[in-house]
Amino acid sequence: MFEFFGLIATLVMGWAWILLPALVLLAIFLEHHSRHGWVLFFGLCILGISHFYFAIPIITLLLYSAGYIPVGILWSFWRYKRHTTTMVDRINKMDPGHYRQEAIRKLHPMEMIGTLVTWIMIWPFSVIENLIKDILSAIESLVTRVFRGVYHRIYEKALSQIKVK
Repeated sequence: MFEFFGLIATLVMGWAWILLPALVLLAIFLEHHSRHGWVLFFGLCILGISHFYFAIPIITLLLYSAGYIPVGILWSFWRYKRHTTTMVDRINKMDPGHYRQEAIRKLHPMEMIGTLVTWIMIWPFSVIENLIKDILSAIESLVTRVFRGVYHRIYEKALSQIKVK
């Protein structure tokens, strides 16, 4: 049934109108799980589809990037500040030792250069993820806590059907 509606929507609206929102949602979900490389990849896919399907000229995309990059830099400052605050809270709860020193070392900007650059490049997805992260976390909590018993029963039933040789 859903395949039928998907086919009709694709025929009526075109494949890009279906694919672009799906890629945006996927990028937001991946940003929630700190998969920055994949978010960047899907962001570039969205950019490519926008250029080719909607015939947005490269010069227009370059002009937009003149505003896009400064906003991304400001966002990376804010995101790094929030990240350091969260990590300092975690570090303060750790026992002194190797893991604590390692966490402090990983917090240094030079150790996070890839993440900082990615936050600049994927800031729209990061902003949306930060706005809805509580909703995403609640859904994950629902699956891992509330439905855990159901998943365990399914797992145990499947294991009971394995034949011992």
